[in-house]
Amino acid sequence: MAQSVSFAWRVAWVLLLGLLASPLRAQECPVPARGQSLTSSLSLLPGDDPTITLAQARDFARAGKFRPLGAATPSFGFVSGALWVSFDLPASDSECKSLLVIEQSRLDRVDVHVFAGDVERQTLSLGDADVFAARALPHRYLNASIDRPAGRELRVFLRVQSTSSVQLPIWLHTEASLLRLTHQEQAGQGLYFGILLALLLYNFAVMVSIREASYFYYVVYVASFGMLMLSFGGYGFEFLWPRSPGWQNAALPLSIAAVLGSSVAFARSFLDLDRTAPRVARLARLSIPLAGLMGLLALWPGLLLPMTMALNAAMVVFSLLVTVGAVLSAMRGFRPAYYFLLAWGLLITGGVALPLSSFGLLPRTLVTEYGLQFGSAAEMLLLSFSLAYRITLLRNERIRVEREARENLEQRVQERTQALSETAERLSLANQRLAETSLRDGLTGVFNRRYLDQSLPLRFADCVRRGQPIALLMIDIDHFKAINDDHGHATGDDCLREVARRLAGLARSGEEFVARYGGEEFAIVMPGADREQAMALAERLRREIGDKPVVTEDTTLRVTISLGVTCEERPGEESPLHLVRRADRALYEAKRLGRDQVCVA
Repeated sequence: MAQSVSFAWRVAWVLLLGLLASPLRAQECPVPARGQSLTSSLSLLPGDDPTITLAQARDFARAGKFRPLGAATPSFGFVSGALWVSFDLPASDSECKSLLVIEQSRLDRVDVHVFAGDVERQTLSLGDADVFAARALPHRYLNASIDRPAGRELRVFLRVQSTSSVQLPIWLHTEASLLRLTHQEQAGQGLYFGILLALLLYNFAVMVSIREASYFYYVVYVASFGMLMLSFGGYGFEFLWPRSPGWQNAALPLSIAAVLGSSVAFARSFLDLDRTAPRVARLARLSIPLAGLMGLLALWPGLLLPMTMALNAAMVVFSLLVTVGAVLSAMRGFRPAYYFLLAWGLLITGGVALPLSSFGLLPRTLVTEYGLQFGSAAEMLLLSFSLAYRITLLRNERIRVEREARENLEQRVQERTQALSETAERLSLANQRLAETSLRDGLTGVFNRRYLDQSLPLRFADCVRRGQPIALLMIDIDHFKAINDDHGHATGDDCLREVARRLAGLARSGEEFVARYGGEEFAIVMPGADREQAMALAERLRREIGDKPVVTEDTTLRVTISLGVTCEERPGEESPLHLVRRADRALYEAKRLGRDQVCVA
């Protein structure tokens, strides 16, 4: 019985304390259900002088130096100094608290000074420079609680300084209205990060099973993108590293650098740029360490802001680089490039808006704020579905073949054995023919680039051993693209065949040979020939081609050639590669000087 009385007294005391405490708790100032925007009442002090003090800012305000910002959400881009912004809060009917919210998660420091007349009532500090727990409400948006006395108008001054782009969507909220406003947004972000995690785990499993470089780069790309979105949206600071404001500031440039480097590496591997677009591949190889260097430099004291600006600009440049590589790969008939272009187009459509908004070139809207998430999720899903579809096709084909093999194995063993024997015989004959023709250019009949790459080092080594000179002629048909454009590719092919026939006809017998280097370019290797002999042959070739028109089925053309000549009098001092480069430079010099001539290097 005594225990029951004691318990009843404890319950009564708790209820009594609750009743006593409720009047002491400050009431929240009423706002509309989705909050009250203060954007239209914001005023800005022009300039970003970081040395302006609060007293000076107030003097400027009294002198009318602050300028209204208008109705649009202010976006200032990257600011090297500090901005002063002010606004008025009208008098409240009763004493209450307002939740001041800056719907932005990437500002380093915002100092809030609240005045009633000439008396400063509150000084607050917001931003990533403080630990997350310093916020009035645990939310990714910057927020602070402002005490509003009954019947007194307040003037609020904000000093904003940040190494990230500065945007100031300022609102008044209650705790309920802020949570109501961002509830669906947080659900969408949860779905987005869930998709990223699923894609990361799925592609990691594929990478482990098939061990292909493209999947490794893709896994790094997805992980980097997830880190970028966590740091950019403030969710990482809210849930993963709330006690590390230093890492919150460094995470954004580092994750941007990781996304840039991994996206270019993935594109280079997936699109096979070394083969389909060599020049773009060379730029890609240079851009990957450049992105890493910018990310590391962002950690150096004083370089966070300039490196963050540089990385935001690099997002546009790197996107163009990858796009050009994908377009060139598609133009060269590389089918996976079409799927890549579609996926990449979805990403850059949403993603390019982000750096443009960061620099203040676009206003802050739903599209600029979340376009990157929309585009990246669509891109990654499309690539993953393409991969899954490819794997399904391969699996179905394997199952079909295995089923047919089981059903017909016994009766088809003899047929298969005979077929394999016949196939082996045909393959042997085909290999013999292939060995004879694989070193010849199918269009012109002269040797091809493969034969040139194999034979030139051997002829060079022979000349080194015998102490003989070796010469190389690089030949290019002038204005060949115009021939194709004006007369068609069939006429262009006829022209290539005729030029090759004449070149082969004038080349010396023995070890000297003509090879098609690529496109409309040919090469003649002249073991044992000195500079004078090489120049003499080059002039004969130039006259032979230029003086006799090329007669095709449809037309008669005057064709000229440009020649680059080089000779190694004492082979061994340089490599065959240097010989090719010198002849190539001489060829381009001949073209630069007007074509239809011979230049020597």
